[in-house]
Amino acid sequence: MAVQPTEARNRSVNTRTNMRLIADSADIPVDAQLTYRSSDPYAVRIVFSVASSQPVEWVFSRELLIGGIRIPAGTGDVQIFPTHDGIVLELNSPAGRARLLADADALADFADDMLEIVPLGTELDFFDLDQEIALLAGLQLPGTSHS
Repeated sequence: MAVQPTEARNRSVNTRTNMRLIADSADIPVDAQLTYRSSDPYAVRIVFSVASSQPVEWVFSRELLIGGIRIPAGTGDVQIFPTHDGIVLELNSPAGRARLLADADALADFADDMLEIVPLGTELDFFDLDQEIALLAGLQLPGTSHS
């Protein structure tokens, strides 16, 4: 396994797009900020913002996003699937469920940009295991105390 130089491990892709929250009463416009960092090669972050509400961040597998653009993907809290109107992101949490409709081209372009900086199958080349262990070593786990 060849670890990428620091410069390659610190590249990112950011895309802002509009989505629609599909609700029973109406469709609500949602601003979505998608972020991918080569330093966290397995995850995609999306911050959803709706007028007069606090932004909400979701983090999930980039493979889930890439796969869901073309065929239904996901069985847990995040499900993504194409429709004739765009790409649906269905998000489930203990607080509730949201179904968002995204532009297929915007998500496909974002996925292409992610794959350009970290091709599928090369994620471990960008993952800094030593850094992750150091971060974990500094965590205080519930029910424990630092002596």
